[in-house]
Order: sequence, then C-alpha cells, then structure tokens
Amino acid sequence: MTTSAKLASVVLLSVLALLPGKAPAAAGQAATYHVAPLKGITLTVGSKRAVGYYTTADHACHLTLMLADPYQGTEKTLSEPVRVNLSVREGTSASIDALEGSLDFRCAAGATAMTIQPVQRTAYNAVAK
Repeated sequence: MTTSAKLASVVLLSVLALLPGKAPAAAGQAATYHVAPLKGITLTVGSKRAVGYYTTADHACHLTLMLADPYQGTEKTLSEPVRVNLSVREGTSASIDALEGSLDFRCAAGATAMTIQPVQRTAYNAVAK
C-alpha cells in the first residue's frame, strides 16, 4: 500500500469516526442500528472497530466499511485497515464475519434504510469424556 493510500485510509477513518453514528434501538435489547444513506456508521465487532457508510443505487444498498484495530495512543504504529465493499439488494441481508464476531446488514425496501445487527459469536468446545 502506498503512502498516499495509507494516509487516505487514516483520514477516512478519522473523518468517519467523528460523524454522528446511530445509537442502539434500546439499551436492554441486543444492539440494532438503523442507518440512513450517507450517514456515518461507527461500530465495534469483537476487538475490531468498523466505520463506514452506504449509498443507494439500482435497488440496493452499497456499503463501504473500514475494519481496523482500535487506536491506542501509546502505539507507535497502526495496523492497516481493511476496506470492504458490499452490495445488498433491497429486502435481503448479508453479513461480514470477523474473528470475534459478525455484522449482519439488512437493506430495507427501496434501499431507504439499512439495519445493522452486531453478533458476538463464541466457539463451542464440547468436553471429551
């Protein structure tokens, strides 16, 4: 990755992190986010942070998401973010899996809104007898 691409990724992450994201639907329920087109999304999935937005075209939600390790002020270097581009047709859903969890995306009819559901997954290990 070139220096200018790295700088552009850091700038994008910084700008999107400052944009107002959406809050969970209710404090007692599992976090469900409702997002409008071109509104910033800031999420946590396992130990990763995700920021992004989506646009609408051709009856689909076109999602751009950057996944990265959280910034620690004491670290000298940052891990490189990963950009994910995903198209979700209206009325359907898709998911992105990370090592410690997943994000489920559902595009509303007419691609007027997107619902995001973070899912924490824990591997099951049966004890052998």
